[in-house]
Amino acid sequence: MAWSLIGKNFTPPDVRAKVTGEAKYAEDFRAEGMVFARLLTSPVPHARVTRIDASEALAMEGVHGILTADDEGVGELLTNEPKYVGDLILALAADDETTAQNAIERIQLEFEPLDFTTDPLDCLYPGGPDPRVDGTNVGGGRTGLERRRVKWTARDFAAVGEGQLPMGEAPIEWAHGDVEAGLAAADLVIDESFVTAGNSHMSMEPRTAMAYWENGKCYVYSGAQSLTASMPAIAEQIGIGFDDFVYINEFCGGGFGSKGTPGQTVGIAAHLSKKISRPVMLRISRHEEFYIGSARGTLQARVRLGFRSDGKVTAVDFTVVQDGGANGGFQDAGDAAAALSILYQPEHMRFRGIPVITNTTPRGPQRGPGQNQISAAVEPLIDRAANELGIDRLEIRKLNAPDNDALIGANRLNVTSAYMPDALDKGAAMFDWEAQRQRSGERNGSKVRGVGVGTAY
Repeated sequence: MAWSLIGKNFTPPDVRAKVTGEAKYAEDFRAEGMVFARLLTSPVPHARVTRIDASEALAMEGVHGILTADDEGVGELLTNEPKYVGDLILALAADDETTAQNAIERIQLEFEPLDFTTDPLDCLYPGGPDPRVDGTNVGGGRTGLERRRVKWTARDFAAVGEGQLPMGEAPIEWAHGDVEAGLAAADLVIDESFVTAGNSHMSMEPRTAMAYWENGKCYVYSGAQSLTASMPAIAEQIGIGFDDFVYINEFCGGGFGSKGTPGQTVGIAAHLSKKISRPVMLRISRHEEFYIGSARGTLQARVRLGFRSDGKVTAVDFTVVQDGGANGGFQDAGDAAAALSILYQPEHMRFRGIPVITNTTPRGPQRGPGQNQISAAVEPLIDRAANELGIDRLEIRKLNAPDNDALIGANRLNVTSAYMPDALDKGAAMFDWEAQRQRSGERNGSKVRGVGVGTAY
């Protein structure tokens, strides 16, 4: 019999260092002459900075300098047009964090308020507020779509019933088969609109970066989920090649997708260090992590599912408006569509995606981006279909589950190592599904027993 991991303990190789305190995270490193930086962030969702007066702060004892968007090479690491509450305007270095924070509070800022939007549908409505001064409101970030302007018509909004998601122009679209024919041929059609929440990653370690320059080389310490994925972005932020760049990342205190790329703080520490000729440690607070530490993309979606009487999915019509925050976000909408495609193997499918920019915190990939949101929303609909068709909830999933002949996504690519029907059988046997489901609904005082099954990709 093949060896199995199921039911066995596994000790990750880095556990001992973590529980004994031997592990060194970015903020554990020190360098001679190191100073500490704090950030001045935007109190408003969208504005243009018209004046910065840091004279009083710079005159304070122990303050070594500031970095703004106007400094050479800083690029978009800092901004004079903050696009969300918490956006990074300025960094200040001082002997210690208390001095740095006190100095930050003495800096005077003046703003010109600009239009802002926090709801993607408001942004798509004709005449609705735009998140950018150039009028673009869709795409950008890591959505795979260049920023552009998309506005739906009032008729698009008026054409739907109460509680339904409007469906206007979609800049991302793919299909296979004939969705309308598949829905027409179905014995049961479920049409549901839903909204998923966008929560902050909130890793145990708020992001930290320490940087210094020596003999023309920049040495950077930070926590990242991947060195190879982060190094090109960090080198670009600093404006140097790999030969002049040393990256140290011994341990990462959690990321859940938010530390797959370096973010702005690494580049800020490096540029500030170069400007003041001292090593700089930049540790953001837990409060700041909520704003700049990334969050899961919110989905406002509508799905139409067609089923034959035996439970086979005939068609899926999936439309999603994704809140990508101020940076445009990640490809959650497309990943959600791919998950629907692989999980239920529909004969016909259409996907329409609208990744919208808003003046809210930046969004990024978070543990199963798109996939977790869609499973939480659609799996209950699979249960509803099973109940209405009189089919066991396990059996309807086995009927539609992918195997090694399964296809996925827009290009109908083949998958390998897809053993979901076997996994469902194995789980049912270990859980004793038949006996347990008979107990579903049993009441003991105020407690009611529930038994469920779910699939995800």
